[in-house]
Amino acid sequence: MVLPEPSEELAARLLSRLGLEERLVGAKMSPMSGVQQYPIHGFREAVNFLKLDSAAEILSWGPRASVPYVDPKVLRLWVEEVFGDTDLAEAIGEVIGEGGNYPGTIGRARELMKQRLDQCEALLEDGTAD
Repeated sequence: MVLPEPSEELAARLLSRLGLEERLVGAKMSPMSGVQQYPIHGFREAVNFLKLDSAAEILSWGPRASVPYVDPKVLRLWVEEVFGDTDLAEAIGEVIGEGGNYPGTIGRARELMKQRLDQCEALLEDGTAD
């Protein structure tokens, strides 16, 4: 799925750092330390946080492994309500609606988010934004 290009205003908002009230709270799940909350203060940070390692990589880390978690429905709401990116929120909603396991759903949502991040960076680096 290809997302429509964002406006300069949306791109700037997506690349900004968020305050405490707008942050997304994820979790790192680990066999050694259990579940730890992880505050996410920006869109780029969310994209980086949601990178899932392969099962083989996770197993190779043994008890030091960790898996990032954000409820996909909460992620969709955050994108829509905090950033106002309805196109991306709808695309994430479609991925959620298809069902599937967590790695598949969040992996596809992250791909859409990475696409949007790349669009924003290209738009603002292009010199078209003031």
